[in-house]
Amino acid sequence: MVTVDSFVVVGAGLPGIVSALTLAGKGHQCVLLEAAPDIGGLLRSYEVDGETFDFGTHFANLTGIDELDRLLFGGREDAWVEYPVLLAGNFWNGQLNEVSENPDLNSVSQAIHYRCLAELLSAPGWHGSSNPENAQEFLISEYGQNLVDVFFNPVLQKFTGKTSDALFHNANLLFNLKRFAVLDVPTTDELKRSTKFDSRIAFHHRKDFKFHKPCLYPKSGGIGRWIETLESKLTMAGVDVRTNAHIESVGIVDKNINELVVDGQAIGVKGLLWSAAPATFCRLAGEDIGGVKPEFRSTILVGLVFDRKFSTNCHYITVFDPDFHSFRITLYNNFRLIETDLFSATVEFLVSPEKIDSLDWVSVAVDEMIKMGLCNSDAIVKKHHIKTILNGFPVQSNQSIKNLDEQVKKVKAFKNVHLIGRAGGEGWFLDGLIRQAYETASIIG
Repeated sequence: MVTVDSFVVVGAGLPGIVSALTLAGKGHQCVLLEAAPDIGGLLRSYEVDGETFDFGTHFANLTGIDELDRLLFGGREDAWVEYPVLLAGNFWNGQLNEVSENPDLNSVSQAIHYRCLAELLSAPGWHGSSNPENAQEFLISEYGQNLVDVFFNPVLQKFTGKTSDALFHNANLLFNLKRFAVLDVPTTDELKRSTKFDSRIAFHHRKDFKFHKPCLYPKSGGIGRWIETLESKLTMAGVDVRTNAHIESVGIVDKNINELVVDGQAIGVKGLLWSAAPATFCRLAGEDIGGVKPEFRSTILVGLVFDRKFSTNCHYITVFDPDFHSFRITLYNNFRLIETDLFSATVEFLVSPEKIDSLDWVSVAVDEMIKMGLCNSDAIVKKHHIKTILNGFPVQSNQSIKNLDEQVKKVKAFKNVHLIGRAGGEGWFLDGLIRQAYETASIIG
């Protein structure tokens, strides 16, 4: 059987789902291919012993585009809880900050604080005619050497396994590492009047920031309930969704992809929207991908269920402190609308693949939550489990980004192929990638 004149979307993360729904909404025949057993990527939930966990910290955002928001959330508005402000905190230098996700330089000694602040305020910023050679060059120009030594290098080493000299120039943005709280509130208010300083100085408390984007979370079922709803919409729209899909070959005529062979079946291609790795497309198209294999950090997810409430009301905590292994901790009962005598959390670790079995991650997760003051030392863990995602987080080294740029150029040379999602190398944060995918599908459809 041959499917003729279909738009084919490869990769069923949220950008791929949005593209397929947009194209189907315009009356096009659409096939959505996903290599994994389920759609949604990491925007999924799972249940263990009656408790629901997400694959990390995930909330939804309204996009501000009416038609797109109807695709994403329409028809089940009553299924969501809206949070005007997420209660995000951080842990750094042995101190828990429950009122801001930004690191506070008041947690270091006064001498270090003042040295970092002096350089931060006098740093010229990057004004070169080309991109910085690496993250180190960019960060020194934006924040000064002291903050690179005191904060950026230790934190980036913890999260990526590399210091700033080996990373792409904007690698810090992957973790939203942009602003620092300094001195006191009145001084901060004065400093943030300057556009230059505003981009580097953080408010001390989230309540002082006036431009929070409201976030949504399902009333039940975890963030995966969103994907379940979208999967139903795909079915209703007539999208041919195929999971566990393996693309065997592509047909090429005059730099157009006119056919995919998927699990032995030929699919005629009108247009191809690609959100998988560009290297995979290049291999199928017979293009040289060059370079070295990209590096990934593995993600270890430890699910914990305690017998008592947490000691903080934060929704999640990002752990910058290099003396702690944890990356991020999601405290479900602080935002889910459930009545229960059990209190669940997910502790995420980013590690090199060879260190997956190096520690007892459950013990580490419990110990670090207690040390950070997130739960009492006498809290009892009633249930626990571990999930591992081998290629959980890409490391943006200089070489990997160079290889990606070359691969993207080769993909874009094909007339009817459109890169969406992170495949294009032009974004990372999900809300922007969703809008880009929607706009691409709207234009070509």
